[in-house]
This record gives sequence, C-alpha cells and structure tokens, in this order.
Amino acid sequence: MSVKYKVEKSEKLGRYLVAAKDIKAGERILSDQPFVLGPSSDTSLVCFNCYLPLINKFLVCKNCAVAPLCPGDGCPDEFTKYHNRQECDVFRNLRLTKGISPMTMVQNVGSLSVLRALLKKETNLLEWKLFMELETHLERRRESNVWQYYDNTVKFIQSLGLLENGQNQDLVQKICAAIDVNSFEVRGPPIPAIGCAEILRGVYLQAALLSHDCIANTHMSIDDNNILVCHASVDIKKGESINYNYTDPLKGTIPRQQHLIVGKYFKCTCTRCTDNTELGTFMSSAICPGCKKGYITKNGDLWICFDCKKEVESMDIEPKIKCCSDKLEVINKKDEKELEEYIKYVSLVLAPGHYLLLDAKQRLAGVLRDTINREPRPTKKLMVRKLALCEEILPILEIVSPGICRTKAITLYELHATTVQLAKKLFDSREMSGSAYVDELLKAEKYLKRALEMLVIEPGNSPEGELCAKALEEYRALKVTISKIVDSLHAQGKTFGMDSTAIEETGNSTYLDVD
Repeated sequence: MSVKYKVEKSEKLGRYLVAAKDIKAGERILSDQPFVLGPSSDTSLVCFNCYLPLINKFLVCKNCAVAPLCPGDGCPDEFTKYHNRQECDVFRNLRLTKGISPMTMVQNVGSLSVLRALLKKETNLLEWKLFMELETHLERRRESNVWQYYDNTVKFIQSLGLLENGQNQDLVQKICAAIDVNSFEVRGPPIPAIGCAEILRGVYLQAALLSHDCIANTHMSIDDNNILVCHASVDIKKGESINYNYTDPLKGTIPRQQHLIVGKYFKCTCTRCTDNTELGTFMSSAICPGCKKGYITKNGDLWICFDCKKEVESMDIEPKIKCCSDKLEVINKKDEKELEEYIKYVSLVLAPGHYLLLDAKQRLAGVLRDTINREPRPTKKLMVRKLALCEEILPILEIVSPGICRTKAITLYELHATTVQLAKKLFDSREMSGSAYVDELLKAEKYLKRALEMLVIEPGNSPEGELCAKALEEYRALKVTISKIVDSLHAQGKTFGMDSTAIEETGNSTYLDVD
C-alpha cells in the first residue's frame, strides 16, 4: 500500500502531516491504536480492565490485589482489555513496597492515564519517545491554573516511586499536558441494557500530528475496539496539509477560539476564523437594527452591517446576544413549545444561521423526530416543520463541514425519512398525485444515497454504523416501492416528470452497490 502522508515540521504548526499523494474523498488515510486510553480527571470509577462504569460494587484483580475490576462474571468478552500482565506485576510490587490498595486507585482514577503513559517508558520505549515529542505548551501551562490543577496527580505519581533519580514533577506535568493537548474523546463501553457509559480520552500518536483547521479535510471515527480511523472528507491534493477540526464546527468563531486558546494554547487564523461572515454563513452575526434586513458582524470594537454598512456599538448588541445565549441554557431542550418560542424570540435578534439558533433548531428537529416516530398518526404540520428545520441546517453544514460529515449524514437521513412519511400521508389522503408521489420518493432516495455514502465508512458497531445498516435496508425497500409505483402508473397509461433515464440513475450509487 502506498504511503498516504509524510511528517513535516514548521515553526507555526510544529510537526504535522501532509499528503504524500493525491487522496480522494472517502479514502482511508491512517488507522491508529491508542498509545494510552483512560478516564479523565472528572470521570467516575471505571473498571481498570475494560472501562465499564462501576456503579455499586467492584471486584479486585486476583493477581495484583489492587486494580478495581468488573463484578460478577467479569469483563464482557467483546471489550478490549487494558489491565495487562506488565501493569499487574507493577501494581503487585507497589502493593508490597508502597502499600497501595484498591482504594488508593479508586481515589486516583483520574490519574490512571498518566500512570499508564509513564509505564510505557519501560514497555515500549519507541512509542514513549514519540509521545514525549508531542506538543505540550508546557511553559504556558506553568503560568496557568491548570498546573495547580494537576498537583494531586503529580503527588500521586511521586508517591509510587516510579520516577528515576533527578526526575521531578515536570515530567508528570509534561505527561498531563501531552494527554490534554493531544487526546481525542472516546466513547467508553456502555453497560448492557442500561447504555450508561463514560467518556474516555485517548492519545493516538499518528492522529496527534494532524494540524487544526476549522474547515477540516478529514473525518475521524473510533470503533468499539478503540481503533481510530481517519478518512479524507474531501479530495486532498499532494503536498496539502492533512487537518482536523479540534472544535465543534457548529459553534461561532468566539467560542471556537476560546476552546482552542484554553485547551490547545493557540489562536486559529484559518479562512473561516479570519472572515467576519464565517464564509457567508453569518454564524456569529445579528440582524442589523438599522436596515432590519442585513446582518451585522463584529469588526474590532464595532459591529458593521454587511448590507447598509451601519456601525453599531458593541454595548448595543452584545448584551442582547448574551441574553439569547443565557436563555438557551435554561430552557427545557426536550420541550417542543419552549424550543419554538425560543427560536421565534431570538430570530428577532440573531441572523438565521447564528450558531445559537442552529443549536435550538437541531434540538427541535430531534424532538419532532421522536414525536413523529412515536405517534401512530403524526400530523402533516409536524412533518413539514421538521423538514423545514433540516433544510435550514443542511446548507450551513455543507459550508462548515464540506464533504463527508457525520452530522450532515444524519441530517440527510432525517430529511429522507420525513420526506417519505409525508409523501405517503399526502398520497394516501389523495392530496398528492401518483406522479408527484414518485417525485418525492426520488428526492428522498437522493437524500438517503448521499447519507449512505458518508455513513458507509463508520464502524459497524457504532451508532452511526448501525444507522448505516438500517438506512441500507430502507434504501433497498425504497427502490422497490418506487419501481412498483412507476409500474402501476405505466399500467394506467400515466406519465410523470422524471424520465426513464433519471429513474434508472437513481438506482445507482457513486460508492455503493446495494443491488
């Protein structure tokens, strides 16, 4: 297999990846095992072997008599195991020489990742050296509260006597920093029948070298074996940097920048961050109080209308935006009426694509989906509203997350599902002709095909992978339904807007073979 990337170094980016060849959208770039995986500092107690949450009780490893493990029949066979023989031997030795106990580990569960990273120094020196080369911003952290935050972790590791002579707290702080700056969130294993799971953090040595851009060109997925797979989300030309969005693409520039400065210690200067309109999405903009039509964007200490060029003082608009943000925090985000009222209220202040409005619209679309699926006869009004919300969200996703995008795929799937449901309701009630019904089903098929082209790269055992399997069955069924209706219309001597070539084309997918 040809090499997809190479490592380069610059003063601005440090070590980063560039494409060693042209890479097509959907093409796998790399897969990566975690160097270290574990709970964060605020995680509840988890099994040290499989990371299942330990809610009421736990057993202790029979060999080392230290590590808390799953009670009952032990860890499920399908979950990856992390309490290995080398660690067990270390824990047993620490119990004999330092007197550590299971409760010592329970009280320091947040330090487990740091401890396991340090033990790699003895078990995998090559990976340890690569880990130590990762960006840490150690000097900047030394001046912040985060240095004191990890003081307990430093004291815990020092108490174990694992540091060699001459090593001080800086090594532990550097490990903490390397994990903080370079880790990915990983969904821990869910408790069977309950679904409760902890969010873990994993450091992947290859993926850690991906540079940041708020318009990413890669798509990440992590399967139930905690293997990270990176695909190109768009075509990447040879020599271009391979990047990933460290932030939430559906947040505005200010919260994205805050996240990067606090957690990653740099200010982003990508094309989106340096454009006041955020590539024409106006995701941080408000409605101009002057012309009432244009959108005002922040430019230094002033807000300037993109249309009428009116200048607005920050004190005249920012308190209103803060009020919109505060209100979203306190409303019931599972209540259809409260969400509708919020959207109606803030739409008087914020641009239609503002990230606060998008958040509320996404939540409302989810509430309506649940209502539609729950009700035996959902109303046309509910379905029309859900379609409108998805259609408002999708164009912004196309801009801020071009190419393959998990959220976009789910939005397209929801568009397909509701288009089919509404069309059937209207056709059954004779409010829609047979030819119009086919047109709507063909539109839904296009939505579903695009969703499948993105979902097909998701791990099969992930929620998105399960959605892919469901969508694939629905795709086959939809093709059969369309074919039957077309045959029926032809038998009646009727025609409709889509010609036979168009119908034939809808049965073929760019990436899929579903026949």
